Amino acid sequence: MLYKTRRFKVLFFSLLWIGNVALAHSPDFSSIIISKTENGLIVLQLNSSLTAFQQEVNYVNGEGAYKSPEEFQNLVLDIFKSRFSFIINGKDTVHFKNSKVLLGHETKIVAEVIGLPEEINIIQLKNEVFKDVHRNQSVVIFLLDGFPKEKFTLQKDNQHSINLSLEKGKWITPSLEEHSSKLNFVPYLITLILGSLLFYIFGKTKTYQ
Repeated sequence: MLYKTRRFKVLFFSLLWIGNVALAHSPDFSSIIISKTENGLIVLQLNSSLTAFQQEVNYVNGEGAYKSPEEFQNLVLDIFKSRFSFIINGKDTVHFKNSKVLLGHETKIVAEVIGLPEEINIIQLKNEVFKDVHRNQSVVIFLLDGFPKEKFTLQKDNQHSINLSLEKGKWITPSLEEHSSKLNFVPYLITLILGSLLFYIFGKTKTYQ
């Protein structure tokens, strides 16, 4: 019985690892998370596969445009600066500082957000970092007080942008900007279902020991 329990444990964590690796290699999906750190900094994190960043850098600059990881990181930041915009209340352009590219199977752009006003009534966010990647989609999640709690999908149909306004305490978005994310979350769902199933089986095995 102990052997079976260990075998289920290994299988459970192996499948979770495989699911994460599969997601990290999906070039058409990215996520944007804007949150506050414990020390009060507002931080933006843009996550996608290394493949997606490589495809976009090569498309924009041509093959062989970089010879080192540092050169690649700089080219990624150039694309980010020219294709990502965040405007509050229709006039306050949010700026980013200390931007960094963290390389890995899942590569991240991390930047400190500067210039958020106290009162926020309109949010306009546009992400065209991966606009040349076929069928690319980004999910935006705000983890800040006063911001919408839903997740929003940026894709070709909405020009990779969202335009939200606060009305009577509720965030309103035009109907064309679907925010209920009918995004292709199949890899996530497969990982979750397999993980839950194995966790259930492992739990039953442990119960009958």
